[in-house]
Amino acid sequence: MTESHAPFTAPSANAPAPSPATQGQRRLLTLLFVDLSGSTSMAEWMEAEHYATMLAGLRALYERIVPHHGGVIARIQGDGMLAVFGHPEVREDDGRRATEAALELHAAVRSLVPPGPKPAGFPGLTLHSGIHAGIVLVNDGDQMRGRFELLGNAPNIAARLSEAAKANEIIASEESLGLQSQFFETGPRFLLQLRGRATPLAAYRVLGRAAVGRRFDASVRRGLAPFVGRDAELATLDAALAAALAGRTLWLGIRAGAGVGKTRLTEEFLRHAHAQADQALRIHRGYCESYLSAEPLQPFLQMLRHMDSPAPGEDMPPELFAAQHSAPGQRADALLALLLALARRTPQLVFIDDLQWADDASLRLLHRLRAGAAAQGLPLLLLTASRPQPALPGANDGDAEIIELPPLTELEAARAVQQLLPQSDPFIAAEVQRHAGGNPLFIEELCHAAADTGERLVEGQSSSAWLAALVESRVGRLPPEQAQLVRLSAVIGNVIPVWLLQALTGCGEQHPAVQALAAQDFIFPDQTPGHLRFKHGITRDVIYEATGLHERQALHRHISAQLSARGGAAGQLHEQLAYHDAAANDWPAAAHHAEAAGDQALVASALDRAKKQFRAALAALEFLQTPEEDDGQARERRRRWVGIAQRLGMACVFDASQDDLRVLKHAAALAQADGEPGLIARTEYWLSYVGYALGETRDSLAHANAAVAVAQRCGDDALLAQLPGTVGQLQAAAANYAEALPMLDLAIARQRQRASKSPANQIGLSYSLCCRAYVLGDQGLFEQAHEVFAEALAPFDGSGHAVEASIQGWRAAVFLWQGRWAEARGSAATAHRVGAQVRSMFTCAMGHAAGAYGAWMQDADATARQRILDATAWLAPRGGGLYSSFNHGWLADILSTQGDAGAARHHVAMALKRGRQHDWIGGAMAYRAAARLAARMGDVPRAKRYLGLARGAGEQRNSDHEAAVTALLEAELKLDDSWQAALERARSAFERMGMTGFLERAQRL
Repeated sequence: MTESHAPFTAPSANAPAPSPATQGQRRLLTLLFVDLSGSTSMAEWMEAEHYATMLAGLRALYERIVPHHGGVIARIQGDGMLAVFGHPEVREDDGRRATEAALELHAAVRSLVPPGPKPAGFPGLTLHSGIHAGIVLVNDGDQMRGRFELLGNAPNIAARLSEAAKANEIIASEESLGLQSQFFETGPRFLLQLRGRATPLAAYRVLGRAAVGRRFDASVRRGLAPFVGRDAELATLDAALAAALAGRTLWLGIRAGAGVGKTRLTEEFLRHAHAQADQALRIHRGYCESYLSAEPLQPFLQMLRHMDSPAPGEDMPPELFAAQHSAPGQRADALLALLLALARRTPQLVFIDDLQWADDASLRLLHRLRAGAAAQGLPLLLLTASRPQPALPGANDGDAEIIELPPLTELEAARAVQQLLPQSDPFIAAEVQRHAGGNPLFIEELCHAAADTGERLVEGQSSSAWLAALVESRVGRLPPEQAQLVRLSAVIGNVIPVWLLQALTGCGEQHPAVQALAAQDFIFPDQTPGHLRFKHGITRDVIYEATGLHERQALHRHISAQLSARGGAAGQLHEQLAYHDAAANDWPAAAHHAEAAGDQALVASALDRAKKQFRAALAALEFLQTPEEDDGQARERRRRWVGIAQRLGMACVFDASQDDLRVLKHAAALAQADGEPGLIARTEYWLSYVGYALGETRDSLAHANAAVAVAQRCGDDALLAQLPGTVGQLQAAAANYAEALPMLDLAIARQRQRASKSPANQIGLSYSLCCRAYVLGDQGLFEQAHEVFAEALAPFDGSGHAVEASIQGWRAAVFLWQGRWAEARGSAATAHRVGAQVRSMFTCAMGHAAGAYGAWMQDADATARQRILDATAWLAPRGGGLYSSFNHGWLADILSTQGDAGAARHHVAMALKRGRQHDWIGGAMAYRAAARLAARMGDVPRAKRYLGLARGAGEQRNSDHEAAVTALLEAELKLDDSWQAALERARSAFERMGMTGFLERAQRL
């Protein structure tokens, strides 16, 4: 089929036209709200004419200063003013412009003297101001509403910030400034609870300007992201420098989009050049800027000013004096003569950053410098950094040898994230990489946001407003056809099927508009043939948010119709249809498709996707409640809600959170209100299972017993067949092994009969076997335990299934009990890897922690302590997890051995606290750590008491291996003459149970 290259029009035939009341532009704006401090009291003592004169002077300042910084006054009301930055064109430095305007306004108002007499002690005039940025709906204004009518929360927040500011204070939200806060002296970051806002807002008090000129300098001031990769580019630059030192004239231009790392690369190179050049080399630096109409020849004048202070003993040519005192009309010639004169003496390296903002005079001088040096055969390396300028090819660095700087590779991006977020959980790191798309600036900003909040990125939400302004300013410079196409692509999603794009716009992959967007790093071909993808997830999110609501909804409806025609109704595209229908507010269709997508993901064991879709279905059902529904409809909707919640419980057993538990608790309340026994029994069952996954064993046992009682009353034989396994797992978690093993054996016998009938039955069998295996292992029956583990693992070994991660995690724990450190680390690594793949934070974190403890026991690995702390922190946002006393016990053991008494006591207490939920698995370890600490302090009675408690904790679980390890510690501490007998008991038990690592430790005594 021949692809049409004609311009396109976005589909709108089926979109209802917005009413006049809803017309307007959805814009990303930075808002500055200023108000005169103490104006009410001034009005009491000032004459009306004097007050009016003062207001006129104030308004004159507003009207002069705000436009000077690129802002537009939206409204002046009395002595207050609201100004917007980013209209009609969004600039990436709108936050900085608004702050500069506020600083200048504050200084100007302080110098104003109101007319007429003033009371004693009058402090003078001051403003108080607030700055915030966000999405605003802009409508034309009138005499009442001002120049614009601004609808949205951002203007209200700017006003609230102004209210919170004291006299002569400027408060700017962190969202509006971000990295640009480093251009200013600010107070510490603080959280402000604003009236009408549910969550606190991070903000700064702006105190003044900082001596910062470039965004790179701002990054240096805050703390640079790690420099990773770029080996090939550095090699090219080094080769060019060597050629210049040998007498050649070269011009290298580094091109890349905003934030890809041009300046960081050049700064790294210049550092190497300064440190490694084996002969005289003079380096000159300058930069161009778009802010406030920078002076002509700015980068060269910056170089000239730097020459005012030559190095000691440096003989400067007479051309320097001539350049310093040249008239404006002769300045370019004088600067050219100076740089050529310097190059005749020694090799010169001239670096100009942000060349895309250079004025015409600077560009002409740059080209003349290259031509003059080449004609004279002078040693000169010109190095420029610029963003791509497709509208003006060759206008700035067209004569240079171009180095196109790509985004970081996936491996390089992972290294950068790891260095910026060394202790974050791997899922946050993966989300940062996905959103940033290899852009170092995006990586840096998202990592700072994650570090500040400790929260994950939210799908469909961009980062700070200043970063969104950077993206929107790029979109604003696109030709209309390309801008419309990229906005439509953002509505489709992060991944764009080519067939869908062509159906909507007539533009296929080879259309010039699509190729132009690819050339500018907006979209690129996906690994899956026939698909395009946004290069940076954050770019897609920003563009989507800035697209008008009615336009978005119309497009979502049109996309949904295209998908349905393609095969969505047949069940192939439920997930995509659920997303687009929800965005179009078609809640019945959204609920249907999300529920179907969740069921499909559950069958495929894609549990993270199943959770996401079931949650989306539950959210859609909430919108289906209407005042007109009758009791029967309401009951049907509630039952459907409970049924989906039960399936959500099934999807989250390997990665539960407190949010999941709250959903199941609500489902249980709905089931109780409904009164249908089968519904109640099954909801209690899943409530018990999710609580079990979170380590809430005591409460879960109560729910499981309730499920048994109700299921027996209503004759739910299918549920009664499942319950022995669940009750057995709960009893095992509570260390009630005498009750657990019969229930597990009964469940295993039933599950073996049904295992071949469905994957779910096989999963249930393998997990029941796993639970039986670790119970046997805890009792010291290691040989039997490993046989059962082998049977449990056989159907899933190497499969990458969530149950494989769970089994391998428990296998690692049993290997640790047995002292088989290397094998424990191997199983733990598998649990961690597979847990990360299937996005099960519990198995991922526990594998990480078990591997770290194995490394400590085998090699005294100094990083083990931090790795276990990290794993424990990863689980904290989910409300902990099953057997988290393991982590606290391991930490108590390591810390007590290292002599960190305070931290060790904390984790002893945390491990014992877990006993309140019947999690006793780390109790004996915690008591042994306490005994070690007491012995170090010389408190023998206390140490003996803790050893006795450790023995009791082991006996409670009928754990022979715990008894043996406690005896070993008793021998190591040598608290009395019985230590040798304790050592013999330990050695004998270690040999009998094959506890090799512990036996080696005992042999060393």
